[in-house]
Amino acid sequence: MIKQRTSFDCGIASFATALQLTYEQTLHLFAPQADLVGTTAIDTANALTQLGIPNQYVTFPEFYTQIGRPGNPCNPDIIRGCPAILTILSRSGYGLHAVYWDGQQAHDPDPRYPDPRTLESLILLEAVFVSKTPALCAKSGALLQGFEGVSA
Repeated sequence: MIKQRTSFDCGIASFATALQLTYEQTLHLFAPQADLVGTTAIDTANALTQLGIPNQYVTFPEFYTQIGRPGNPCNPDIIRGCPAILTILSRSGYGLHAVYWDGQQAHDPDPRYPDPRTLESLILLEAVFVSKTPALCAKSGALLQGFEGVSA
């Protein structure tokens, strides 16, 4: 796991880990000073696209709670078995944080938290799937849950 070097480079460290790149290689894929100002899930999706890596961006129920409006979120179970870079609510509950999800556990780039985390311990906001699309990963039928007339 590539660890953060600043308070704002969790997205860079998570991206580097997901793609098995060095921190320095990854830093060059993002905007200048991204290590000092942070990255977004859309920045992550754009970097993957520029590298020719298929990806998909999704949001979860808590994303819409945080922005205070209704939306069309995905079921969080969609990430099970799918590598992704996740945007989660930070442990303090007041900021955003990126972690690498290997399909089974979240790996936190913050050096203060070396132990992997479970899906149930995360407050998911967004995901950028790194190598597979949710349609290929949703073995449990999570994609179809909640749609009227469609059984999972």
